[in-house]
Amino acid sequence: MFAHRIAALTGPDDVQWTEVAEPADDGGVIIDVAAAGVSFADLLQTRGAYQMRVALPYTPGMDAAGAVRSSGAGSGLRPGQRVAVLVPYGCWQEVISVPPERVLPLPDGMSFEAGAAAPLNYLTGMFALVRRARAQAGETLLVHGAAGGVGIAAVQLGKALGLRTIAVAGDAAKCEFALRCGADHAVLTTGRQGDGWLAAVRDLLGERAVDIVVDPVGSDRMTDSLRSLAPEGRLLVLGFAGGEIPVVKVNRLLLGNTGVLGVASREFFEQRPRLVAELWGRLTELRLAGVLGDPPVEAYPFADARGALRAIADRRALGKVVLSRAVMAGSGRAGRDVRPAAAELSRFCLISHGYLLSVFTH
Repeated sequence: MFAHRIAALTGPDDVQWTEVAEPADDGGVIIDVAAAGVSFADLLQTRGAYQMRVALPYTPGMDAAGAVRSSGAGSGLRPGQRVAVLVPYGCWQEVISVPPERVLPLPDGMSFEAGAAAPLNYLTGMFALVRRARAQAGETLLVHGAAGGVGIAAVQLGKALGLRTIAVAGDAAKCEFALRCGADHAVLTTGRQGDGWLAAVRDLLGERAVDIVVDPVGSDRMTDSLRSLAPEGRLLVLGFAGGEIPVVKVNRLLLGNTGVLGVASREFFEQRPRLVAELWGRLTELRLAGVLGDPPVEAYPFADARGALRAIADRRALGKVVLSRAVMAGSGRAGRDVRPAAAELSRFCLISHGYLLSVFTH
């Protein structure tokens, strides 16, 4: 079989597509991989900048989807069953072996590409909103980096959980994408008048009206995010895609009666693996109820991890990037698959004062 390997921490251009031995049948679940997720964390791993360090060489990739080839007795899984997996690394290869507790049943009708996009980002989103923020229907959610994999998961989940959702994104195309995926409003990171996103949010909602902020970006977003929070508001820190780790002046938290919460889902899932199945069950219920659409994906040929990683590095990707064995090499990327929840109203977008506002029509 073939696999992608990180042999040197020199960036995505040096990820190797090479032939390796298939995993041994050692009692784990053997899965023929059809698609695998690509995340910002994978990009950091190629540069040696991720908090988890693995001895070189190794195969990256935290989530994937495919069909069970074989499984041990008592696993509850059958050959041919369609499944997804969430593991610390190792998914960017044609066949994987994983412990049974890492395997998640794919819902009926979900593609392998959507299945590979869901575990890392959507379980993280559920962990952030439901477990850490204790989100309640009717609250207002603001999502930074809303067109990326983690951001769009938060947007879709916010909609499904009954939150009024505001997307913050870098250009009009990304704002429109977030609206199509369920955001109630979308604002530009920098408005046409050169002002920041906070001014646009205040125009929409007024002062200190945001209950929950999801921030996978960091850098200069922290201070204005805190300024946007209503009393008892929560700022969720998911990562630092902007490249800098901000510092919080805790007097702001004291005076505003607000809080900053860390969301390290991978580490928490390692400590409490049963939570993964619990949150996956809730995701499946929301999908079955018709309020949560499948993840929007950009699919690349399975052998083209370099191209997929470059799309993330260049901030060109909309939604989750996946590697798919259904996309032929040399064909280019497969394009975007955006499937909003079936219950959504139709909408159109109005550009006004440097931000996008969705207007609903029946």
